[in-house]
Amino acid sequence: MDQDPLQQAFAHHSAGRLEAAALSYRAVLARDPDHTEANHLLGVIRFQQGHTGEARTHLARATAAAAATAEMHNNFGVVLNALGESEAAAAAFSRALGLNPDYAEACNNLGSIHRIAGRIEMAVQCFRQALALKPDYAEAQENLRAAYRDVIPAWHFAMMNDEIRNRAYDEAIGRAAPGKRVLDIGTGAGLLAMMAARAGAQQVTTVEMVSLIAERARDIVAANNLSDRIRVIGKPSSELLVGQDLVERAEVLVTETFSSGLLNEGVLPTLEHAHEHLLLPGAAIIPAAASAMGYLAGGDMLRQKLFIDRAAGLDLGLFNDFAPPKVGLYLDREPHEILSEDMELIRFDLAQRRFPMGSRRVTIKATRSGVAVGIAQWLMLELDAETRYANRPSPDAGSNGWAHILYRFPHPITVKPGDFIRLVVRHDRAQISIDLVE
Repeated sequence: MDQDPLQQAFAHHSAGRLEAAALSYRAVLARDPDHTEANHLLGVIRFQQGHTGEARTHLARATAAAAATAEMHNNFGVVLNALGESEAAAAAFSRALGLNPDYAEACNNLGSIHRIAGRIEMAVQCFRQALALKPDYAEAQENLRAAYRDVIPAWHFAMMNDEIRNRAYDEAIGRAAPGKRVLDIGTGAGLLAMMAARAGAQQVTTVEMVSLIAERARDIVAANNLSDRIRVIGKPSSELLVGQDLVERAEVLVTETFSSGLLNEGVLPTLEHAHEHLLLPGAAIIPAAASAMGYLAGGDMLRQKLFIDRAAGLDLGLFNDFAPPKVGLYLDREPHEILSEDMELIRFDLAQRRFPMGSRRVTIKATRSGVAVGIAQWLMLELDAETRYANRPSPDAGSNGWAHILYRFPHPITVKPGDFIRLVVRHDRAQISIDLVE
């Protein structure tokens, strides 16, 4: 008696004889084109063999059946994702989980879709769920680690290890916080909020717009036995309400929402909102002021990073038009020449209530001969009247989370002592630009 084609297919498939299994599944489908299991398993085989379009056709038929299983929907999602149909894949993984909420592989696959789409918090939730169901699931473990890395850029760790910066903030907070209501915007790991609580603040409210980071900050605050003195809120400061999130307006504001270019993390609109809605008039602001400082920078090594002249005996100079006007660099690690004294490019008094767009003309005097390629910029934070912090490029700078910015000139400029370089420094509330006046 002949063996049933479906049983033959199962036997071949289990033994790894994929071509023979595919022939047997096709024999089943010749009699019943909508056979759910045969469509499913033939689709899986064709996907393994690299025939993704055909796999999609068979798995679509399989999952259209009322009897479709969670595994079928999960496998259909894998094929859809391989074809670039990510949202359809996410829907397939969700259907698999609707049928079997304990399906760790579907959780992991759905998390991968969310991560690629930038929905990091949803991705983390999926990977955590997969690991709760299957603790030794290596792929989900790696995916969770990767998603965590998406949340926190690597420079955060150098910044938290910057002892000079930490000491400056700690000193200023120690003078301002005792007995006061403190608001910390952009909590990260909770470091500045814990400094305020340790200094004797009456109450500390700290906000973090990324809920995953806020969750971890709560854990860190608890590990330091400060949960009774610090409240961590996982939302943007612009959504805080006095009487709900804050009992009263704060007397001290602490923040480090500064980018290497000073303004790119939205610090000015954040401060405007805080002054209007969250702080008492005359509240202490830490830092009290922030400046972009700079000097004229040059040297062959830096020039080679920013300009091209000739290569292999050929003139490539026209390609310089495509170079970016500014570049983030750790100038501590880049050999270069300092061709002027330090100069304040632009300064913001953070006690101000409004920060309109603005510009100013700056003239920098060359103090040595060389070829200037641009303006090296770093940060100066005036924490209060007594303490300052700057990340001026220095070979001895150590750990520093903030990089430096090199504002590139349109072309290298040969200078000698006494020459003047004229600039226009602008800001649009979100970033600074520096233009050479020729």
